[in-house]
Amino acid sequence: MGLRNWVTRPIRGHHIGVEDLTAGGRGIPETRRRQWTLHTIDQAPFQVWVVVVAGIGFLTDAFGLFALNVVTPMLGYVYWPDHKLDGVPTVPSSVKTAMMCSTLAGTMLGQIGFGFAADMLGRRKMYGMELVIIIVGTMFLLMSSNGEKNSMAIGGWLVTWRIIMGIGIGADYPLSAVITAEFAPRKYRARMLSWVFFAQPVGQLLANVLSFAAVEAFKPWIETNAQACNPGDFECFRAIDRLWRLVIGIGIIPAVIALVFRFTIPESPRYKLDILQNTQSTLEDTANYFVGAPKRHPEDGHVEMLPVPATPNIQTTASRRSSSCSEIAPDEVIDSDSESEARPSDEQLRPATTSMPQLPPGDPSFVPPLASWADAKNFFIVEGNWQYLVGTSLSWLFLDFAFYGLGLSSPQIVSHIWENPDSKHPSSLFETLRNNSLHTLVMVSIGTVTGGLLMIKIVKHVSPKVIQFWGFLVLFVLFIVTGSAWTKLLDSSRSGLIVLYVLSHIAFNLGPNVTTFIIPAEIFPTRYRCTCHGIAAASGKLGSWIVQIFLAYAFKSDTVDKQFNWERKYFGNVLQVMSAFMVAGAVTTHFLVPETRGRDNKSRTLEVLACGKKVIDELNRQRKREDEND
Repeated sequence: MGLRNWVTRPIRGHHIGVEDLTAGGRGIPETRRRQWTLHTIDQAPFQVWVVVVAGIGFLTDAFGLFALNVVTPMLGYVYWPDHKLDGVPTVPSSVKTAMMCSTLAGTMLGQIGFGFAADMLGRRKMYGMELVIIIVGTMFLLMSSNGEKNSMAIGGWLVTWRIIMGIGIGADYPLSAVITAEFAPRKYRARMLSWVFFAQPVGQLLANVLSFAAVEAFKPWIETNAQACNPGDFECFRAIDRLWRLVIGIGIIPAVIALVFRFTIPESPRYKLDILQNTQSTLEDTANYFVGAPKRHPEDGHVEMLPVPATPNIQTTASRRSSSCSEIAPDEVIDSDSESEARPSDEQLRPATTSMPQLPPGDPSFVPPLASWADAKNFFIVEGNWQYLVGTSLSWLFLDFAFYGLGLSSPQIVSHIWENPDSKHPSSLFETLRNNSLHTLVMVSIGTVTGGLLMIKIVKHVSPKVIQFWGFLVLFVLFIVTGSAWTKLLDSSRSGLIVLYVLSHIAFNLGPNVTTFIIPAEIFPTRYRCTCHGIAAASGKLGSWIVQIFLAYAFKSDTVDKQFNWERKYFGNVLQVMSAFMVAGAVTTHFLVPETRGRDNKSRTLEVLACGKKVIDELNRQRKREDEND
């Protein structure tokens, strides 16, 4: 497992796995190659290298997304020195909202566009391209300025380049999730996805830590006796301008590292099996890439299936355009021993006429249909799998309405919780910048990192659906309690408010913030997996986009000082509104999100889950009957 195994694959003389089927492969049946490949993947050890490659990119995305949150206060001191809140320069709310929404809008475009492209063109062709977009967008963002004598508007440049960065950031969501799921052994799939998503809180943590360190390093040039730079103190303005560019620019480093690694990862084995239908090439890749595969026949491994119908022989006429989970005829199988990995044309797909016994759903010998409008209509509309897409999308939307409402607005919220507006000694410029990073580090990053680590441990024992359902309910309780006591706690117990805020972020990452990322990567078939994950993720960003508009208008007032007082007084009501979204998320999860694990708490294979609602419902009914009989 890892880069070494992939790079050294041409010189290997021995292929590991169940049985060496790569030699003289033209005589091996296609179905046997599929069985061998899928069994080898599902019985392989934990794929550390896949997690590292996907995780580094996801860390870069999180760093870039939340670094804007960290540097936004710095921008106010340099470019809007006359727009002050209680004597402190701030970015105008219209510009701040535009930057947030532009980033999120770009993220939505990247999630849907790259998700669809990855299903059409392949995962590997898209993987790495999104990091190139992030790197380019970040470099141009670093060069944003007002121009000579204010010939340009920096707000416009910031918005423009944040859209470009957002596209790259959004693209990584479906790509990293789906590639990890398709490389992951069945036993470790949820944990691997949890580790990949754990890179997000780590990215947040790094953004705050590096911001704090950078402010300390620039201390000699930053004003320590006044709330803002003196008009003639050009060294102060220059230091802060360099400071925000440094914090943002550091994000390029992990992006370049991840880019190098991503060009080494092979194409997803399940994509090559189900879409490219090149079983010979996939078999060789699997034998070379996976280490520690069991040396036994695939038939010895457990495969979760429904009982075969009593009819001994079923005349199957389903072509490759049907999404029915049944066997295809031998003359439909494409000769994939050639070097080409192109999709077979319609002329190559001859209708089945041979009588074959129907295979149980999830059988590794079954070759799924290719994507088409007819197949999509049948799978999503006729078979009712639109419910899963709606369920995962709405769950993510409800979650991100609250998560990004708290996360991207954290500087204002943190300032309300930590700072006393009646203090006779206002903070200096240096203290304000340092405290922004330090307080956010304590209140946000500690909670998200702790929750993420707990999630990695707990997901082994509890299914993602159960975690998501109860996570929404816990967040509902926390928001109701915090929102109801907001004003009193601000006046009497700030430490209690800090604890509640940290607990909220723990609940996010020990709950729906991670599971909304995991479940869409598991429950859809290979031909639609990236597209559906991208749609669900984009729905989440739609929720985060809506909450930024909601917060902007909820706190809108004639003056900056009035807006500050309004936020301080009524943010508890905003938390109560968010609690209603948590209830909606729990209801959606219960009725529209499927259970991905069996009675033994083992993850179901991707092949079983790909069969859709009809099969999963029947498996769940079997599980319920077995529970009742015990």
